[in-house]
Amino acid sequence: MSPLYLIDVRLKADAAPPAFMENLFPLTFTHRITVITGENGSGKSTLLEALAIKLGCNAEGGGRNFRFQTEATHSELFEHVTLSKGYRKEKDLFFYRAETFYNLNTEMRRLDEAPSFDAKISTYYGGKDLHAQSHGEAMEALYTYRFKSNGLYLLDEPEASLSPTRQLAFILRIVELAGQGAQFIIATHSPLLMFIPGCQVLAIDGGSIGPIDAEASVAVGVYKAVINSKGDYVRRLVDDEEA
Repeated sequence: MSPLYLIDVRLKADAAPPAFMENLFPLTFTHRITVITGENGSGKSTLLEALAIKLGCNAEGGGRNFRFQTEATHSELFEHVTLSKGYRKEKDLFFYRAETFYNLNTEMRRLDEAPSFDAKISTYYGGKDLHAQSHGEAMEALYTYRFKSNGLYLLDEPEASLSPTRQLAFILRIVELAGQGAQFIIATHSPLLMFIPGCQVLAIDGGSIGPIDAEASVAVGVYKAVINSKGDYVRRLVDDEEA
């Protein structure tokens, strides 16, 4: 039996998902940390969004208890999939979405300002209003204080607000938590995250998804080409465009 909280995702028998995503399933998770890469528009965010909604999260992020909506732009993919869970149930769940994290922080501030006998939500994020911090600092508070060893975490582009050194700190934290039983499914363009030790790296390409070595990913290839050329790669690209 798998010790993971989320094992696989399959299409329902009568499913009619977006055509460009129908070949992504069935999708099986085999590691406590799964990193999904792919070009813009390949379906990474749509996939994570569908998993999050299916698990009971809000489309704009947060845990199961958040119920707010800034704009109804989420895909209907969640209606077409079914999830297989492990024998253990996660005790915590959180969906992080870089593009709507600001909206989530606004909702947390609104709730904290309302009269209540409960502890403020910010208590679980280090005690500070996340809006009073930079995006990167707020993200650090999230993974440092809010994430737990027995949770399931879906993270869409967590690197968006983090410098390279802060990405390394993020890696250390999630590896620590994964070693204590947490599961992470991460959509990213970051080459650093693709090299997390022992993670499952999946690439979406041409409407299909499959395992890939980090070294073979497009993102790593582009970064290496630019860095190894000491910038000549970009200069040639600009010169060719101007020509």
